[in-house]
Amino acid sequence: MNSDTKVIPTAQTSLKNLFWAERVSMKMLRYFYVVSHSQNLTQAAERLHISKSPLSAQIRELEAILGVELFNREHRSVQLTSTGLLLRQECQSIFEVIDSSINKVTQYAREKQGHLRLGIVSSVFLAGFGNACQQLKKQYPSIQFEFIEQSPKQQKVALINNEIDIGLVRYADTLDIAPIESCNLFNEPMVVALPDNHPLNKRKTLCLSELAEQEFVMMSQTNSASAHLVINHCIKKGFLPKIIQEVIEPMTLMNMINSHQGISIVPQSFSHQPWQHVRFIKLKQNICANICAIYHPQKMTLERQSLIQFLHLSMNSAQSISAQSL
Repeated sequence: MNSDTKVIPTAQTSLKNLFWAERVSMKMLRYFYVVSHSQNLTQAAERLHISKSPLSAQIRELEAILGVELFNREHRSVQLTSTGLLLRQECQSIFEVIDSSINKVTQYAREKQGHLRLGIVSSVFLAGFGNACQQLKKQYPSIQFEFIEQSPKQQKVALINNEIDIGLVRYADTLDIAPIESCNLFNEPMVVALPDNHPLNKRKTLCLSELAEQEFVMMSQTNSASAHLVINHCIKKGFLPKIIQEVIEPMTLMNMINSHQGISIVPQSFSHQPWQHVRFIKLKQNICANICAIYHPQKMTLERQSLIQFLHLSMNSAQSISAQSL
């Protein structure tokens, strides 16, 4: 056979390929993939929330369909054969292609239907986001907006997975987030929040170093980078803050201060709420608490750019309406 001769698939070959395509399911491949990483059927079954018996049956059926051995079962733990190792690598490629394709379809459908998903952290409403939402719907009446409350970490994952279109986070959560990018929407500094019976409550300004002996309530370091930013500024002033409590929700933090259970460093917009027993005092140090939009640059459209610019204008307009002096 010369190099120009074309190989025409036989009916038997085509039927064989069709046979595989019909019988090898995504469930089998995902089950295999989890087992290949766990290399322990019991642990894999727990991760998949199924019993061990049907999981083992699915793996054996996959091996029978492909006519190969994927695991060496001579050892106590299931170990990949060289063929199994190759299939695991191919599974990763298969899943990436499928996930990418599904994401493209869902993104196209959302945009076609005029549907945009925005990830938000709850504290943005203290900085005038509620008013911005109303203006947003008036400016873009043909778009259905869905606001999804997520932690900054969740928003970054959701942007990569195409589950949201734009995220709203604090400045600290925009550092080192490649391939995600960010832009500023609303400027605000951090301030000291302390109980009204605190010895420092009459001060007009405070330096971080004056808080070295205080007990702090902070946002959870797991969910937000703002706590890390505050801690790093304290360390630069020569002390590690004594954190007595970490919380997830900003309202929980403020209620703790309101009930005289510590002090904190918070965005200035937190003072827009009428806390009966909380005093807000300016910091001499500039700790940034800006609200920023985060987005995936490869998925940015002119419509989304326009929307981000409108949010910037409307939130800064809201500032003049709702901001209160410290």
